[in-house]
Amino acid sequence: MSDKVTNLNKDFYAEHMMDSTIYRQDVWPEERLMLQKYLTDTKGSVVEAGAGGGRLTFFIEQLGFENVTGFDIVPEMMEFAQKESDKRSSKAKFKTGDASNLTIFEDETFDYLVYIQQVLCFVPKELFHTSIEETYRVAKKGSTTLFTFLDYDSRIYNPILSRIINFLRKMRGEEASKYHLPWLKLNDTQFNWKLFAKNQPSVYWVRRNAILKELEQVGFSIVEVENGNKIHKDGNKGALYVVCKK
Repeated sequence: MSDKVTNLNKDFYAEHMMDSTIYRQDVWPEERLMLQKYLTDTKGSVVEAGAGGGRLTFFIEQLGFENVTGFDIVPEMMEFAQKESDKRSSKAKFKTGDASNLTIFEDETFDYLVYIQQVLCFVPKELFHTSIEETYRVAKKGSTTLFTFLDYDSRIYNPILSRIINFLRKMRGEEASKYHLPWLKLNDTQFNWKLFAKNQPSVYWVRRNAILKELEQVGFSIVEVENGNKIHKDGNKGALYVVCKK
């Protein structure tokens, strides 16, 4: 990541989301269905972005894959995950890496790329497109990539929240951004009382047509697009699953 761009979400995760991330073991039903549907050749190499404590990395390994790598921008999470891997006698490897600058990987390295848990929505907006390009770069020809993004239209109050947040941003002389909204909760349970404060970390809520166009501009072909609650009745309505081929 460029020194000129500060990733507030990196610090936010390290300070407020560690417990809810590294100790999670559950695999959401729609995650399970999509991974089982598209990760079909267990001889292939797999990378998981935003691996956190390794819950999905280990699940992918349980599907029969032996070449699985997880990366995350928060070093403490990767240290935890690698220790957990060693404890399990797992072959999964974990590395500290930045989705916008994947110098830890060569071109066309992976057969399967798992970018779910809305990981790219936490990248600074200046580096979002670069992160998609980096995903494409490390993907092999013919590879499959599973993305999830936060769906702006899945929350009816997003337009209202966006207007309030951006009014305050303009009043303070900050840059406005309609689709970048601050976190509402800490560790998935506590309300973020600093929601309206200055220079809050924010996440990117995409519009469906816009993100599909951006993925296609990079070179991806779209295979499937669906919200989590349409994949499974108990799925996450706010997660927009996009499956791509290179």
